[in-house]
Amino acid sequence: MVVIKQKMIATNIFLVLATGLLHLLVSVHAAALPEDRADILYHYYDGGGVEVEGPTVLVRKNFAEKFSVYGKYHQDSITGASPDVLAGASRYTEDRDEYSIGGTYLHDNTLMSLSYTYSDEPDYEANTVGFNISHDMFGDLTTIGLGFSSSWDTIERVDAPDFEEKLRRYRYRVSLSQVITKTFKASLAYEATVEDGFLNNPYRFVIIANVPQGLGSEVYPGTRTGQATGIRATKYWNIRAATSLGYRYFRDTWDITAHTVDFNYSQYFGTRWLADLYLRYYTQDAADFYSNNFATAQNFMARDKELSTFDSYSIGAKVSYKLFDEYSFFNTGTVNLAAEYIDYEYDDYSGIEDFSQITNDSYSFDATVLQLFFSVRY
Repeated sequence: MVVIKQKMIATNIFLVLATGLLHLLVSVHAAALPEDRADILYHYYDGGGVEVEGPTVLVRKNFAEKFSVYGKYHQDSITGASPDVLAGASRYTEDRDEYSIGGTYLHDNTLMSLSYTYSDEPDYEANTVGFNISHDMFGDLTTIGLGFSSSWDTIERVDAPDFEEKLRRYRYRVSLSQVITKTFKASLAYEATVEDGFLNNPYRFVIIANVPQGLGSEVYPGTRTGQATGIRATKYWNIRAATSLGYRYFRDTWDITAHTVDFNYSQYFGTRWLADLYLRYYTQDAADFYSNNFATAQNFMARDKELSTFDSYSIGAKVSYKLFDEYSFFNTGTVNLAAEYIDYEYDDYSGIEDFSQITNDSYSFDATVLQLFFSVRY
């Protein structure tokens, strides 16, 4: 069953704490290929009536000091359903498998990357091709980046064999990062997203007060364009610590505006321990065709809680321990444990599944994210 927005949010959360901030600190050397590495990860998400868990495996290898290739496998085992889906469907269990391959080419101070990702679940198939290029200049103190990705998805219904819809998505990215001093770095990023096709959930219904049965199908516009701009400042302190502060502004043609502020703190303890603390605040306004309870039917109608007015607060921590510096043909190995707590507060969504019980009460829930992974460099 399709729970597109939930899966996107959960997957992004799992990756937020995947690497320590100190590993992303200011570099004053020329562009370099990613490290040879192998990772195996287990993630778990529980919140809003949905549980998601599964493994991720990544292997990356460099060749001839100019090429780097990788392969990744990710699986989500999903159980449950959120209240907005339960209004017109039932709880479910399904698996989602995702496969990614990609490569990077290094030429002087320029990195060029190409990737392909395929994901499949019982009622949703997605394909994504991405290209990115970055170039270091002015003594490797300035880095500019450009990126583009294109996705083509097929949406189905497990209970309707003849139902099939298409979705195309295009993303354009540009970024600039600048080393201000040896211990301070700032960056600016812009992304535009264009979507065309079937953008709603085929299982979700809206509640209409003057309709005898009380329920109607969601109807979304066939296009959506969004723009996001983000800034970030990273500072390294002489106590073997680093801090990072970021802000992101988003606006789209559905009249959604959103603001995100996040703060990261990383600290080394001795030669083997690295601890990270992560704080995040997110707030958004509702789409112009969203309602918890429509008085009458309209051309466009949505009751997806992710299109409502809401805030979320997150706090997360991660601890990394270096297992060894050299062992056999491995250069280093680490074990990492991450945990995150997220609180969602909805202003104009009630969470009621039964239209006969509709109220204007606000809905809230909390979510827990756990992540355990091993990583080796070779």
